Amino acid sequence: MKDYGENLDKQRSESETNGPMTGVTTALYIAASENNAPIIGFLLDSLKSGEYSNTLIEVLLAADRWGDTACCWAVRGNNVQALQEIRKWADEAYVNPNEIKNKFFLAKDNEGFTVWHRAAQYGSLEALELIWNWSKEEGLNPDELLLAQGESGLTVLQLAVDENHVGIIQKLWVWAEEGQLNSNELKKNLLLATDIDGSTVWHCAAQYGSSEALEILWNWSKEEGLNQDELLLAQGEAGI
Repeated sequence: MKDYGENLDKQRSESETNGPMTGVTTALYIAASENNAPIIGFLLDSLKSGEYSNTLIEVLLAADRWGDTACCWAVRGNNVQALQEIRKWADEAYVNPNEIKNKFFLAKDNEGFTVWHRAAQYGSLEALELIWNWSKEEGLNPDELLLAQGESGLTVLQLAVDENHVGIIQKLWVWAEEGQLNSNELKKNLLLATDIDGSTVWHCAAQYGSSEALEILWNWSKEEGLNQDELLLAQGEAGI
């Protein structure tokens, strides 16, 4: 195993001159996408056995051409076991807890989305719950997570609504009710947040035909005392 770790570290050294390393990261992506925790453990243990901590960190954070890390690949398939194995290695690799928060949980892909956004987009409820619990353990601000936007301005709620992921939409609302700040204010911000086109979750639900999501949003708007006539007539920047 130590010899294999040396091999992986050699790939990293060569990548500094020849471009991104692909062998180990590709293997890690595949294992994450297939929820193959034993292979993930073997790959990362190989690096630990040779005390190649720098390579271990680089592999955990290595991104493909879309900016996706192994975590993102695991999230796509709602692969909780793979996520847990990757997190275990992240805990061992980082001495400074802030590195886990800033580089592991908050790493952004080419569209400015984190694993948190991608879990909502792909309907990966169990993965989303796992990341939520980890984020709270690491002291991340739950309110900021709920309102975080990618480069397009989309929030996790908007991404979930786009795909009509009802279970995730409902879970996000429960978490909003548990918000650190004024939960009513947080929920209103969630319902009224706009992307770069000026579209809210309402526009998203209507545009993508997410009828169940639209009904849920409508009921929530009544609970929060929002002006429903204004919601029905609201226009994005394109006047839609």
